[in-house]
Amino acid sequence: MTPFRAQGSLRPALLLLALPVILLIALLLLGLQAQPSVPRNLTVDGVAITAIEDMLVDRAPARVGRAGELQLQLDESELNLLAAFALQNIPALRGAAARVSVGNQSAALDLSVPLPGSGPALFLNLHIDVAAVDGLAVPGTLWIGRIPVPGAAMRLVAGAGERWLASSYVNFETLRPLRDSVRDVDFSAPTASFTLNWEPQLMATVQNQAEQLLLSADDKARIEHYRETLAVLLAAVPADTRSIALGELLPALFREALVQSAAGADPAVENRSVLQALSLYINADTAQGSGERHPQVTLQRRSDLAQHFVSSAAMTASVGPDVASLLATSKEAHDARYRSGFSFSDLTANMAGVALGDAATLNAASARRLQQALAHSTAESDYMPVVSRDNAGLSEEDFLEQFQDRNSPAYLERLGTINAQLAALPVFNQP
Repeated sequence: MTPFRAQGSLRPALLLLALPVILLIALLLLGLQAQPSVPRNLTVDGVAITAIEDMLVDRAPARVGRAGELQLQLDESELNLLAAFALQNIPALRGAAARVSVGNQSAALDLSVPLPGSGPALFLNLHIDVAAVDGLAVPGTLWIGRIPVPGAAMRLVAGAGERWLASSYVNFETLRPLRDSVRDVDFSAPTASFTLNWEPQLMATVQNQAEQLLLSADDKARIEHYRETLAVLLAAVPADTRSIALGELLPALFREALVQSAAGADPAVENRSVLQALSLYINADTAQGSGERHPQVTLQRRSDLAQHFVSSAAMTASVGPDVASLLATSKEAHDARYRSGFSFSDLTANMAGVALGDAATLNAASARRLQQALAHSTAESDYMPVVSRDNAGLSEEDFLEQFQDRNSPAYLERLGTINAQLAALPVFNQP
């Protein structure tokens, strides 16, 4: 066969292979509209974030370590607040708007995504109905503008997407048992309700690995590199040592990150991997371990402060400061109601961790500045304010008596003081 004939015979095959892509592009173009189906999103300000924190605390079990059924109900206003917060924390969707509506035995999600650089404003408007069938949420027809995509096709696409996520992200399977623990889904206007089988070990696994759920194989290799670096540092510690200061580990780890960045690696990615590796070590369940020596990491001679600081830093580096702050403050509010009480020293460590995680991954320039600062750090007070135990363990009643709520001037002033302390620390005060 001549080259000319070979090329001619290949063209129909190539066109056949390209046809699904061409159809998808045509579908998207036909689905674009000049007006958004959702005009604007809710403003997620400090008051709204406090409402989300209260929502989480009100619905969490009093004893998180006890297995059982957790029955949850969310009305439309709460669902829309959660949707707005989620969009605000997904960089590619920060300009999008969402609306959730709940009917009887069905719910609907509308999403308007503005297309950047499209000349006259164009919007990708999506609408999907979800039905409650035999206690499960079953997606129905997806509308792209005025173009319907049947539920059967949607389920095929969703299945393919899930398989892609499972093959692309090494820890994605951690989410599957969590999804399977949801049952008895019901929609009754204006409320959505469901039952969650609360398994403490599963929740602990998801919580401890939240900053590592969407890791590629390359991410995993980087984290393993820093875990090995950390192991070398710990091996040099005397055998009878039961604890080690964070200040003895953090500079050495970031010096290694600085070396990797100088060799051409992305400094923000390296910083995130350092914090994830350190968080894995600090949050390890040594009671279930192999018996190997596992010195506790301390911050200001307290292991709890080190855990708050590193966990918040790793979470921020992975999912952003807003989500990390919300989860940390919600935990303190839960402690105030059910456990050891609200601790401003714990909150300060959380806020310092969020500030460090944000500076570590904000952009390449910020990431390099933080590497330089931590690589040459000589004291823990370079990145964490010295705290005392004043106002430690405030019960919910004592907290409300002193501060009214977490939007009061007195509480916001206390937060402002902590933020000012952080801004003045050498690591966060770089030129």
